[in-house]
Amino acid sequence: MRYFRNAKYHKPQGPMYIFLGGEWTITPGLLSTGLTHDMALENAGILFYTEHRYYGQSWPFENNNLTVKNLKYLSLHQALADVAHFIRYQKSQSVNLTHSKVILIGGSYSGSMAAWMTHLYPELVAAVWASSAPLLAKADFYEYMHRVENSLTLSYGSNCTRRLERGFKHLVNLFNENKASDLLSRLNACPNYNASDSLDRISFFSGINNYFAWITQSYSTYLPQLCETLLSQHSSDAESLLTFLELLYALDQRWNAYYCQDFSYKSMLQLYSESSDHSSGSRAWFYQTCSQFGWFTTTGRSAINATSGTATFGSEVPLWYFEQLCRDAFGPELGPATLALGIAQMNSEFGGHDFDHSLRYRQVLFTHGELDPWRVLGYARGRQALVIAGYSHVEDLASINVQDSVPMNLAKLRVMSFLRRHTEVI
Repeated sequence: MRYFRNAKYHKPQGPMYIFLGGEWTITPGLLSTGLTHDMALENAGILFYTEHRYYGQSWPFENNNLTVKNLKYLSLHQALADVAHFIRYQKSQSVNLTHSKVILIGGSYSGSMAAWMTHLYPELVAAVWASSAPLLAKADFYEYMHRVENSLTLSYGSNCTRRLERGFKHLVNLFNENKASDLLSRLNACPNYNASDSLDRISFFSGINNYFAWITQSYSTYLPQLCETLLSQHSSDAESLLTFLELLYALDQRWNAYYCQDFSYKSMLQLYSESSDHSSGSRAWFYQTCSQFGWFTTTGRSAINATSGTATFGSEVPLWYFEQLCRDAFGPELGPATLALGIAQMNSEFGGHDFDHSLRYRQVLFTHGELDPWRVLGYARGRQALVIAGYSHVEDLASINVQDSVPMNLAKLRVMSFLRRHTEVI
């Protein structure tokens, strides 16, 4: 288990701030910048950044082998046990940490881990800050794309999502009427793509959905610019999305004239194969979602958004598509029944996102961005949950900045105050 440490500001028995790594490779940047670093500096704390098993350089097998047999040691409970062992180990190695209070911080999945640690190992953790943490495991996460639509509307206006909806309907009609060849040519699709194959068709629409999801989740400040670009296309509403995608995918071809867009199911499956680039974490994370969490961003069932009454991103990506991906990537043992059992056990043990905060997770402060599609699976009500207007996923982890909004900086001050109270010696 790899980890980074910064003890520059630490005084004996000062708090231990542990930022938990999630489904990524850790880097040392968090040791010298960000709100967690600033709190360690202010409170004479020691700062750690831990890496999750099966990601980065933290492997239980020397050859970094990701066969299904070896992946059986990749689970939430194993990862939480790693964190518990890490805390005990650090305290046992230094008399200066024996009585140090432990503060856990995490973002997204690692924020969920930090909160769940207080349930399984309450004696080890004094307080937690969980940023953008999903708590409810569920397979059919259709609400995600609904939230993407809502965030686009909040950031720009309904004229943007109306144009998107009409654009998606046009793309669907081209496939339904067997007229997709010109569309695929304009988007520089690879020759192996088969528009008549159901899995290839779903992969195409899933890939387009993922682009809008990625911008909304990770680059929310660009949402107005995205809508401006979409609305500036001098074509009909139906044609505008295709023109937008043509511009988007043309960027890749500029760098490589021989490059083509592989929209096929085979290409999607390759991301999760044993031979995939393990440094990306794609196969390991997909295994976790297929076995315990679900969180598949569908647009099949319940495609109609209850808020808007529309289905902006169509209804082309059903749950069974992800279930097929799980089976093809990891074998028949990771089918829907296995996932359903894993989800039921998760929500039964940890309480999902519908719980009495006075009884459970009392030492946890939850923060969410208003625009974050993951917010629907998190805890976002009550005094110990903050929703920050105008922001999306884990955008509150950086230091206080005068260029941020007043609500953002007030939220950060509340985080610091909450955690400070839990590190004070009683």
